[in-house]
Amino acid sequence: MTAPHRVTAVPDVPAAVLGWRTWRVGRRAQHRHALFSPLTGTPWPAARPMVAACASPRHTPPGDSCPCGLYAVADTTTLGWSPSDHEVLGVVALWGDVVEGQYGWRASHAYPRFLVTGPGISAEQRAVIARRYGVGVHASELPPRELARRLDRPTADVLRHTDAADAGDLLAEVTRRRDPVLPAPRRRSWRSWLTS
Repeated sequence: MTAPHRVTAVPDVPAAVLGWRTWRVGRRAQHRHALFSPLTGTPWPAARPMVAACASPRHTPPGDSCPCGLYAVADTTTLGWSPSDHEVLGVVALWGDVVEGQYGWRASHAYPRFLVTGPGISAEQRAVIARRYGVGVHASELPPRELARRLDRPTADVLRHTDAADAGDLLAEVTRRRDPVLPAPRRRSWRSWLTS
């Protein structure tokens, strides 16, 4: 078994913003272990930050009057989904230039903190994705879209601040009960979330 990749280019600063976002996993053999943006199909790099790009030469992402940047939301009910059974729900760390919007944020840099897959993603795929990206990848019996609907706002806020190791237990609890038992949030450096 190979050691997971370590993210080395993520700055160790307390100013990271954590938010929810979706990805999809590729269907073709060469992309079965890669994350893609759900609507644009842009691949997310493993073991290094995703850096936003914009076609406009007048600014760097995220632009104030341009929709460019890497997106995340505060509330799971406002997520955008792709028409795919290979959807992935997760928490992402955003940093660099960050612009706050009505539902969440757009940033210049991002990297997944942890991921949740539904029954359409095999255990083998989850294991390889976890190794490639160096983050926890949790299985849910519910499709991620349904899981996101079940996460009420207080649960979503707690989950965003839950240690990645506790995320699996909390997600299992959410799928079993209507009123999940929430663990007390623990404080950790967000860099340690990406490399643990």
